[in-house]
Amino acid sequence: MTSVAKRLLLNGKDLLPTVRDAQSPKNLYKLLNVYPNYGVGLKVAPDHWVNKGITNSYYEITKVKLKMKDITHGRVFGIKVWDGKVLNEGKPKKIGGGYKWKWMLWPIRQYHQ
Repeated sequence: MTSVAKRLLLNGKDLLPTVRDAQSPKNLYKLLNVYPNYGVGLKVAPDHWVNKGITNSYYEITKVKLKMKDITHGRVFGIKVWDGKVLNEGKPKKIGGGYKWKWMLWPIRQYHQ
């Protein structure tokens, strides 16, 4: 693979695949599905938080349990950080709203097309 292709496919900092629309809002399962280990270790935030100006809050994904037949269904667990403070004593909790809301990687970046 050429060095140009490697730079296009890999994010130099995290070595995770990048996609042109990686920051476009998706349901949580579609967002995590493209990452190794289904996104464990990534930080995500629902877009309605971003739309309200809440930019210092996110979930850090700790565990993903997908259904066997359909990888777009399952449960996602994570540690909630609200306004820079870890909640629930840092214990992972089930993340609700995986389908109800659209999700984005955190920190939120604005991409121009």
